[in-house]
Amino acid sequence: MIKFPVNQSLNESLTIIIPAYNEAEILANTIQSILDELSKAWTGWMEIIICENGSQDETLSIARSLAKKWIQVAVESLPAANYGNALRHGIQCAKGEVIAIFNADFWDIPFLIGAMSKIEDFDVIIGSKNLDRDSDRRAWNRRWITMSFNFLLKILFGYPGSDTHGIKAIRAGAARELVRECQTSGELFDTELVLRAHQKGMRILEIPVQVSEMRPSRYGLLKRVPKTLRDLWILYYFLKIKKSTADCADYRRL
Repeated sequence: MIKFPVNQSLNESLTIIIPAYNEAEILANTIQSILDELSKAWTGWMEIIICENGSQDETLSIARSLAKKWIQVAVESLPAANYGNALRHGIQCAKGEVIAIFNADFWDIPFLIGAMSKIEDFDVIIGSKNLDRDSDRRAWNRRWITMSFNFLLKILFGYPGSDTHGIKAIRAGAARELVRECQTSGELFDTELVLRAHQKGMRILEIPVQVSEMRPSRYGLLKRVPKTLRDLWILYYFLKIKKSTADCADYRRL
């Protein structure tokens, strides 16, 4: 049985946000598995918000059927496929004091356990795929993209962390403050969240997580790299050109 460490922060309410675009194949199993694992230990209030966005398969109907089956599950639907807008909308709708960001193909309950036991002392807790390289079991091209991307973040923004994209836990007040300032959407939205948290001096912690592929990447290198470089330029413009860098955050790793 999974047990949470004894900590006052575990009494806080929790919202899990899951952006979902064309996830019909895995969505039901993801929600079932998350609820099964949390039911072994979680006693506080919680909700799971599925933020469906522009799906062309049965994702929305599956999400709605899951909401009918479990009272903890809510569905928000956006007309256009956009990961960042789905996250933004989910954060704005969240009722929990702590917001966890999962993906349908990448979520980790042990991370959530560790994060909730420490969230009282931090504003943002990141599940890092790169603290332990042996824990990243994805295809080589996805690992290469992640490593190259993180290197660019260090060069362009002086970011000291090892990961920005993927699962994380954020205090709701901090998340809403950051969302109000974010200028980007799309795949790099949660990267902007983390970079802005770093610039504002928020307390950030990294916890290592294991990751393996539940489905192949939807984007090949030829399509993904130019888009990522374009979005990085947008981030650089808003974070470095338009606004001077603030004091560095209190950044720690486990």
